[in-house]
Amino acid sequence: MDERFVPLTAVWGEVEAELLIGFLEGEGIPARKRTQVPPSVYPLTVDGLAEVEILVPERLLPRAREVLRAFKPGRDG
Repeated sequence: MDERFVPLTAVWGEVEAELLIGFLEGEGIPARKRTQVPPSVYPLTVDGLAEVEILVPERLLPRAREVLRAFKPGRDG
């Protein structure tokens, strides 16, 4: 049975998304990204178009939230 992935947070842009995914995976938490924007040569940041949602396995969501606090000190995720 496939594991259910749920939203953890959203970040602005692919670079931050890849950094956060790497950070989560370094802590043993698989992560995926979801965006509404197709890949492009030109990055878009208008009206939230560059927003990337980070997904983690539902069973690991509490641990992922702890890890997120370390990744983004002083910001809630």
